[in-house]
Amino acid sequence: MMNLRRLATRLAVGAATVAGVLAATTTTASADILTSIETGPGKCPANWVCLWSENNYIVGNPKGGVDYGAVGANENIADLGKFKFESKLWRWKGMADEASSVVNNTGSSVCFYEHTNYGGLEFRIGPWEKWASVPSWINDRISSFKFC
Repeated sequence: MMNLRRLATRLAVGAATVAGVLAATTTTASADILTSIETGPGKCPANWVCLWSENNYIVGNPKGGVDYGAVGANENIADLGKFKFESKLWRWKGMADEASSVVNNTGSSVCFYEHTNYGGLEFRIGPWEKWASVPSWINDRISSFKFC
């Protein structure tokens, strides 16, 4: 009788552990994109890549009017145009062709591309680099990025 209770307790603990691992796995998969990054390079989380629509990591149009914003991800993004927000400037075309400043808060190099699916001009930055203003030839032209 005592062995049966111990076995039942061990099975219950094991099942709870497996359920906790599965729950942690599914919740992290949905947290791969950030759309609520604030102004400033320090707002980009560790191990993430962040892009702002304005120079100097600014969220909000410094001249007033239409809202601007920022996005971040901890994975490759083949199409920044998929980030659409009704209250943001990018409601029609997403974040594609909007980035003016970037932060690479990872230990890997990141390549930003002019076109979706990693095509066109490439702008590469190293680990932990921050660019308050990307070069003019890629400014407002980034449509995808990946770790490279």
